Amino acid sequence: MKGFAERLYAAVVNPPADETLEAVHDVLPLPVIWLLGKTGAGKTSVIRQLTGDSSAAIGNGFRPCTSTSGAYDFPVDHPIVRFIDTRGLGEAEYDPEADVAELGTGSHALLVVIRLDDPEQSVVLQLLQAMRKRFPHIGADAILAVYTGRDLVAGEAGRLRTLTHQQAALEAAWGNPVANCLVDFSLVGEDFAADNGAAELRALLADKLPQLGLWLQQQRADSKEQTNFQRLRAEVHWYAATAAASDAVPVVGLASVPLVQGKLLHSLARRYGTVWDRRSFSEFAGALGSSVALKYALGHGARQLGKLVPGYGQLVGTALSMSVSYASTWAIGRAACYYLYQREHGLAPDPQAMRALYRDALGSGRQQGAAVAEQARHEK
Repeated sequence: MKGFAERLYAAVVNPPADETLEAVHDVLPLPVIWLLGKTGAGKTSVIRQLTGDSSAAIGNGFRPCTSTSGAYDFPVDHPIVRFIDTRGLGEAEYDPEADVAELGTGSHALLVVIRLDDPEQSVVLQLLQAMRKRFPHIGADAILAVYTGRDLVAGEAGRLRTLTHQQAALEAAWGNPVANCLVDFSLVGEDFAADNGAAELRALLADKLPQLGLWLQQQRADSKEQTNFQRLRAEVHWYAATAAASDAVPVVGLASVPLVQGKLLHSLARRYGTVWDRRSFSEFAGALGSSVALKYALGHGARQLGKLVPGYGQLVGTALSMSVSYASTWAIGRAACYYLYQREHGLAPDPQAMRALYRDALGSGRQQGAAVAEQARHEK
């Protein structure tokens, strides 16, 4: 136990280089969300709502991935999701065939963006009809229709009638039922309208891509500390996924996971304008409780041994290790954010509150970790 604690502390004060972590993280492919829709349908607004990034940042963040399409990784520094956009749909003299052939093989989910008041969607429908046959790896239910411009059609009855007509054509082209939501991302002053459909969009997308569930989950913050954590969710997720990726190799994860977690703690401290020393780290570990650390250390070692068992280790053992490494890293990050926030504001961290946050985060992280492990298995 003492040796494990010393290794973790060494990782906090001397974490691995960023480029090392990026190489490990590359073992897990980014979830790719393919946005299909005509020019002007509102795809940029959808990305803005999901990421919280400004329209300007999104516009500048797209990089070419084919001759006419672009990819946007979010966040830029530690990406956890990739959006791709087939540009020019519906424009004269644009044939999307080459783009579709190249982009279809690497996508995990489809976001079909349709402006509610635009009945001419033949180019989108034709693409969907062809894609369903060509890319069976995109599951029949891995598609979500987002109807924008809710207020462009007058009256609830008119909106329902229009959406029903558009939805019937969409499902006929796809050949299966398609989940959908109706949104209005028009600006109100400097912010979005409160009831704009964004919460439903996030919930539906999290259902399509469970590995993004923790990132997409926009719980209402009931305190400044929780609000602050919302800002760091994507970064904590990135490190958790990196820990899972490093734990895919038998024995290697025994040393690599604490190193990744140390880098996470180091990075979070920097976000809060501080550094870890032996006193603060001991206080943090003590507040979590020795039983938490002991269970983690013993369980981590047992999972590494389990991966060496022929047959079991290659399937169940590795998947379990990746799942738990994701969940434990997420939970450590959540607890650390609480601890560092309290210190930053001159408050004494409440050990009971911090342990409760850790337990809750560990529970919610297990499902997301399992989704990360499952995605890695399918990509092999």
